Amino acid sequence: MTRVVVRPYGSGRETLVVVMLCAVIVATAATVATIRARPADETVLADWRIDARDGLNAAEQGLNADLMAAADDIRAEISDGGPPTPERLANDALPPFAKDATTTKRGGHGWSLARDGETVGYLGATGDAAVAGSILLRIAPPAKDGHGHDGESASTVWAHPSSRSVAGLTDERLIAAGWKQVTSRYDSSVTREAK
Repeated sequence: MTRVVVRPYGSGRETLVVVMLCAVIVATAATVATIRARPADETVLADWRIDARDGLNAAEQGLNADLMAAADDIRAEISDGGPPTPERLANDALPPFAKDATTTKRGGHGWSLARDGETVGYLGATGDAAVAGSILLRIAPPAKDGHGHDGESASTVWAHPSSRSVAGLTDERLIAAGWKQVTSRYDSSVTREAK
């Protein structure tokens, strides 16, 4: 009779193999993450633009949001026959034209209609510059798409600390008068952790 001694397989070798495999996986993941990582691209605004998030106070941000929402309704009316007056928009209770409780809290703006060729503007002259500056909704005529079809007209909002009038609605004239186009940047600072 032959006796064979079978020794138990040691766990030391198996543990070493698992640890080495884990180290290779972590090193590979770290290398890939380092190679693919790139610095966040920060958008730099031109001097004549202002970011809606950090360039406007709360009252102005509310006016900006209301104007951008109202722009769709106003564009539809313009395409159906002509620009509605601020008085009619106020009678329709369309914010920010409507006179309500928020009007004085947002600067008590007086609204007027301005035209420059086919471009239409709704100027909200501030009643209290300490609360909110003047604000302008500019609606440009629809651009042609090259096939004779009208595209969608462009709506932009412009802000000024105190101006009560506009000399023209072109970018050049507004910039020369100190108006700043309200825009939104989307970069890494958009997402912030709650504190």
